[in-house]
Amino acid sequence: MDLPAGAQLGNLEYTVDAGTLAEYRALVGDGGHYPNLLADDCRALLMQRCGPLPVAMRWRRLELLRPPVLGRRVQVGGWLREIDDDGGNASRLRVAAFAVDEIGTEILRSEAVFSLGEYPTPPTADAVGDIRMAMPDASVARLAGVGPGDTLGLGALTLPPDVEPTALIAGWLEAAIGRYFGDDLRWGGRLALAYPDPAGAGAGAGDVLDAVAVVTGRDQVPGGALGWRLAVSVCRRGSGAVAVGDCGITTPSPRRL
Repeated sequence: MDLPAGAQLGNLEYTVDAGTLAEYRALVGDGGHYPNLLADDCRALLMQRCGPLPVAMRWRRLELLRPPVLGRRVQVGGWLREIDDDGGNASRLRVAAFAVDEIGTEILRSEAVFSLGEYPTPPTADAVGDIRMAMPDASVARLAGVGPGDTLGLGALTLPPDVEPTALIAGWLEAAIGRYFGDDLRWGGRLALAYPDPAGAGAGAGDVLDAVAVVTGRDQVPGGALGWRLAVSVCRRGSGAVAVGDCGITTPSPRRL
């Protein structure tokens, strides 16, 4: 790959309209509010700049700043932040991206680390229709009395054919965690995920992923708000972890006040 660290990767653009939201929510559930994740932004920017590369995602961090506004155009830009050379071959690539709308409002910041040497499986046109999800019921998703050590069930995802699991997991978790924390997550939440096996721990079409979040912290922060810390785990049913990470949320979010 003939691309130096610091190189710009270009831009992606889309308009947040009813069709975009419907497509995104078909992928990640009714709670999903961030259609820019639909593009798997860091990977899409890298491929747009470099062409097809044998990469698999190892790590991803998202900072959710505010929900996009219906009808506004969103632009996603990014750059190659770092290259980790191993014996003359680029074995790790760190990509950073950000999304703003047409009036300059920041929507999201993200980073991803990719390993070279394995081609992700490309999605097929009919993959969206094959997804099956079990989400927590919003009517029972309550945080009163919840504290450190408690577990929040995040539901299950049945993988469609020909879709790499890492392309769906972050958006799916945003929707699932959002069922508990709502707009407080979307106005300042942070989510970081590590993928122990970039191929998804062997997960494939028809396999079920189960996700839980364990509350590791619930502390008072300035202004009387609560700072939440969650340890997140996504496992292939009957097998090992596909993704592990942490999430931070402030309720109520200062950005909403």
